[in-house]
Amino acid sequence: MSNEPAGPSRVIQTQISPEQIQKDLDSFKQRAGQLGASMAQVIPADWVQIDERVRLKCSIPLCPNYGKCHFCPPHTPSLELTRKALSRYGHAIVFALEITPVEHFSVRATQRHIAAEWSRKCFEIVGNLETFAFGSGYYLAMGFAQGSCRRALCGQDQCLVLEGRNCPFPLKARPSMEAVGIDVYGLVTRIGWNIYPIYRSVNPAEVPRALSVGILFIH
Repeated sequence: MSNEPAGPSRVIQTQISPEQIQKDLDSFKQRAGQLGASMAQVIPADWVQIDERVRLKCSIPLCPNYGKCHFCPPHTPSLELTRKALSRYGHAIVFALEITPVEHFSVRATQRHIAAEWSRKCFEIVGNLETFAFGSGYYLAMGFAQGSCRRALCGQDQCLVLEGRNCPFPLKARPSMEAVGIDVYGLVTRIGWNIYPIYRSVNPAEVPRALSVGILFIH
């Protein structure tokens, strides 16, 4: 049995009133905070932009996770499928973990395992929110996290699914937002949160804040 608190099971409805949807969105936003998110925002789903350039950045320059995880490119769904699917949603909840100290993300060479822990927390929040929304009647709720689940959850050199084995984290593992082409920087900026580029040779003193961002698409 899971140690997580029991969740709801609301009757499935194909038509949900705008008032109920708003009430549920507020509840999911509050839950994100209870699970550890530093900030959360309900947004129209059409704020999310799928950009081919984001997906291309997974391979140019080459990400170390490229091709090594079932939920990393080139194994992720096509941008065409993702764009069509996400266009069917009306609402989304974006949340962020503010990384403190910033060095946990900005000094990747020596803090890689700590960065993975922050990513793991993002995956856990997304998975929890998705399950809670599913139990609340939003059976098509779908979330995306930050980073590679191979690094954040498994810590494996090779994804077990790509070896024909079972995923040990089937309800938590999923693509990152970038892996499906979501322009995270653009979205976060539109929401009004400050976000800064972090890269291998960045001076940590030049990074005022670091964020780990996740999203859940609802109804």
